Amino acid sequence: MKLFKVLLLISIVVSTSIEVLAVGSHASGKKELQKYKPLKKNEGKKLKSLKLAMLSDVHLAKPVKYFDIRQYDTGGKYETGYSFDMSAYGKLTGREKKKIDSVRLVKPRNSFWKRYFISGELAGYYNLHYLDSNAEVYTINSLRELLDFLGTIDTPAELSIFLLSEVNSHVRYKKVGNVYIVRANHLTYSDCDGCNEPVCTLSVRHRVIDNRGNIVVDKWLYSKDIRSEKECSGF
Repeated sequence: MKLFKVLLLISIVVSTSIEVLAVGSHASGKKELQKYKPLKKNEGKKLKSLKLAMLSDVHLAKPVKYFDIRQYDTGGKYETGYSFDMSAYGKLTGREKKKIDSVRLVKPRNSFWKRYFISGELAGYYNLHYLDSNAEVYTINSLRELLDFLGTIDTPAELSIFLLSEVNSHVRYKKVGNVYIVRANHLTYSDCDGCNEPVCTLSVRHRVIDNRGNIVVDKWLYSKDIRSEKECSGF
């Protein structure tokens, strides 16, 4: 069988760097967790795209003049990114623009914000760069720094930043109080046309995440082979 079975590597890597709370801490008692049932296929909302995100879409823990998230290859070359509010960038002085534009990759610590190809090979990294109210430039490359930057995760854009490494994982979410119920539909595809293999394999991951970024529940629900291209494209 030539079907890729390096399933969900990006998500697994991300989850290893996030604290998983034991049942009984905070709001994670057994009775409390019963409220947070796994989402159905089309239940909840899709993650907000960061392509058109504005500074007004985030409530940060510290004042900033501008920030962006950049995607780099393994050699540190810029590939693409998300600019949060180009109107805010346009208000920067020439000196401030030069400072933020000249920032380079700082490789993430541990497994945070690393990107992988479906083969499991390292593809590159994400960095968040920001210009604070004193026109000093900083780079975020760890989970703790990101959570300190975001503060409480209380907007759709902030949740999208937190789950950025899963941008291709067909994520849906539902907010219940101060908790997010998150469903990720991870798809892997066959590399053997005409071999009577499934078109794709679906693996569904269920998580409960509080608004401080703590993972209260994290488990794989099931995995199944799908032989319809239409069904595979419906997530």
